[in-house]
Order: sequence, then C-alpha cells, then structure tokens
Amino acid sequence: MSRAIIVATIVLAFSSPSFAASDEELGKLGDKMSGAFKCSIYASMLDELKEQQRLFQIGLKAGRDFVDGMKSSNVPPLNELQTYMPGATTDFVVGQMFETESKKAYDEIPPEQRLDRSAEKAQAEIIYRESNCSLIQ
Repeated sequence: MSRAIIVATIVLAFSSPSFAASDEELGKLGDKMSGAFKCSIYASMLDELKEQQRLFQIGLKAGRDFVDGMKSSNVPPLNELQTYMPGATTDFVVGQMFETESKKAYDEIPPEQRLDRSAEKAQAEIIYRESNCSLIQ
C-alpha cells in the first residue's frame, strides 16, 4: 500500500459524523491541518511569505496534535501506518500529510495556468479567497 493511500486513509478516517466527541475533535484537527497546509501553498503562489509561514505553522501544530491524538486512541489506520512504516515519528507522518495536501493544492491550478506565472497567481488568489484562508487560526 502506498504511503499516500495510508496518509489519505488517516485523514479521511475521521470525516464521518458518527464518531464520538474526541473523534470529532480529531476530525476537526485533520480538517484544520489540511486546510492550513493547502492555504500555505496558495499563499506561497501569491508571494505572501508571512502568510505562508503563518498557515504552515497552524497546519503543523494541528497535524502534530492530530497524529498524537490518533496514536493515543489506537485508531486502526494509524496501526496500519505503523505496520508499513515502523518507527515513523509524528513529524514524519505530518510531513507526508503536508506532501499530500501540497499536491492537492497544486492540482487545483490547471497545468496551463501553472506555466503562466500571472495566471497561476490569479487562480491561486481566487482559491485562497474562496477557501477563506485568511480566517484560519
């Protein structure tokens, strides 16, 4: 199983509303991490270094809390991750999640726009605004 699938499994495992409150909190952390990481990529496309760093730090903290919370609850997707990548640290797992979310963010910009810097920047600005990235805290 590829690590992208494993990471996606971890992130998606908590998207169902049928979990208990602690699982709901983990789901919110996963959503926050995902949104902040993607928004940090949009901010970097907009050449907004301070905003990119702010969003990355929010995503990093939420990601660490998410992975640590999953470790303490012995959730099956994390157990599967540890089977395929024994000894994977929290930061390693969060890094894999950042890679996955970064790819998603870049994939939202059509390839022909990525070749034209001004078109890429314009599309990134639209997505950044529609995603309410400036509101992530």
